[in-house]
Amino acid sequence: MKLSVKSSFKVLSFPLFFTFLVGFLLFQNPAQTLAAESSGANVLFILDASGSMWAKVENKEKITIAKEVMINLIRELPEGVNVGLEVYGHRKKGDCNDIEVLVPVGKGDKNALIKQIQSIQPKGETPITGSLEMAGELLKSTEGETTVVLVSDGQETCKGDPCALVKALKEKGIKVQIHVVGFGVTEQEKQQLTCIAEAGGGKYFTAQNANQLKRALTEVKKQVIEKAEIKTELKEKPKEKKVIKLSVGVIKLPNLENRTVEVYSQESNKWLGNISSKEKMLEVPPGTYKLKFGNYYLEGIEVKTEPIEIWLGSIQIPNLSGRIIEVYEQQSNDWLGNISPEEKTLQVPAGTYKLKFSNHSVEGVKVEADKPVEILLGAISLPGLSGRIVEVYDQQSNNWAGNISPKEKILWVPAGTYKLKFASYYLEGIEVGTGKSTEIQLGSISMPNLSERIVEVYDQQSDSWIGNISPKEKALEVPPGTYKLKFGNHFVENIAVEAGQQVSVEQ
Repeated sequence: MKLSVKSSFKVLSFPLFFTFLVGFLLFQNPAQTLAAESSGANVLFILDASGSMWAKVENKEKITIAKEVMINLIRELPEGVNVGLEVYGHRKKGDCNDIEVLVPVGKGDKNALIKQIQSIQPKGETPITGSLEMAGELLKSTEGETTVVLVSDGQETCKGDPCALVKALKEKGIKVQIHVVGFGVTEQEKQQLTCIAEAGGGKYFTAQNANQLKRALTEVKKQVIEKAEIKTELKEKPKEKKVIKLSVGVIKLPNLENRTVEVYSQESNKWLGNISSKEKMLEVPPGTYKLKFGNYYLEGIEVKTEPIEIWLGSIQIPNLSGRIIEVYEQQSNDWLGNISPEEKTLQVPAGTYKLKFSNHSVEGVKVEADKPVEILLGAISLPGLSGRIVEVYDQQSNNWAGNISPKEKILWVPAGTYKLKFASYYLEGIEVGTGKSTEIQLGSISMPNLSERIVEVYDQQSDSWIGNISPKEKALEVPPGTYKLKFGNHFVENIAVEAGQQVSVEQ
């Protein structure tokens, strides 16, 4: 593979990650900074610059946030830390060879790096396998171990097998430890990214929004600090090798499927390893532990020399389609994971949970060990919807439950009573039953010869604005009812519209 090298940085899509991880690596405290400077620590970031970097996080493009954070970090980098940067997908659309080492592991001109960062424009694919192969070529002659941090918001899109590639690099004796950060990824994408981290002797971290990312990266920070402290201690005072025989216990999750559970010491909060759906167990010394599901901890797991079994329950939504449902622990409000349209289920410990549909929550979902809880959704359907987005709110709490778009024409919601928002007007009292679809046929008001003005439409009785008829569209979809049209300060009233009816108003 041809190695392309420039002096530049590209930006991570997850600013909090760099704030915690790089901040830890370089600025945790003066003693650790001195250790980094004296040891010449090696860190290589592999950053995703594919087209999905234009997606927004909390109403701001990932690329914009990332540039701001990375520029600040570069200005604060101490001397003696060897940092490298590799980027993919930043030059061409649809090109699986668009991979470039912008900064080899070493030192560079900060001002030049900042100018390069400001010019980066995400465009292309996600060739993770190729980027790891290039990293291996770059690092094969590097002295000491290099920590590689791969940050991606998706999986391999160029038909490679990154997990197999990482195993091959390790077999060749290339000294790397690979950590992977997945932000907003699906369960399928998470499986591939987790495999990369495990094969690289590192750890996988996941988050679905900025707050979850912040909490997850706090754990990253602790683990990397622990590793740095051990490395410094070994360099200062080499210790003799000796064999210590330990009593070992086992934590088993016999029915674990489709997720990985992290295990931490209850007392020290240090990570001991993961329980995977393949192994379903982890050997640990006798002690007290806590298991991490998303951001939620199941605490107080007492382990002696005998195996301890914990059977999980599950929340199932068999008719889920078109949206992702977040699951939170009822009391702590900690996030445990998502139920996706593909999986339709999430395994959780026995407990009480709430499901989040946008801003509307279904609370008090009780789950017992080794038992599934099935929740059937209902739906609100607008089969004729074509020219506008309709917001859906819970009738009682006024919490937003999601949108019905012209593309989907349907929204899956828990059984209950809802109201639909058309601009400032609410169509209330929409009853949705369990497992049933409530269909609402809209009508429309059209003005086929409208050419030079916008006509406002109001509900006749409530005087609530329901939308505009423009010269371009010449029509407005409305619920069945009676309306009035506003021409300046003049109203044309009593425009009656029935379900499925198009009322034409001629000037």
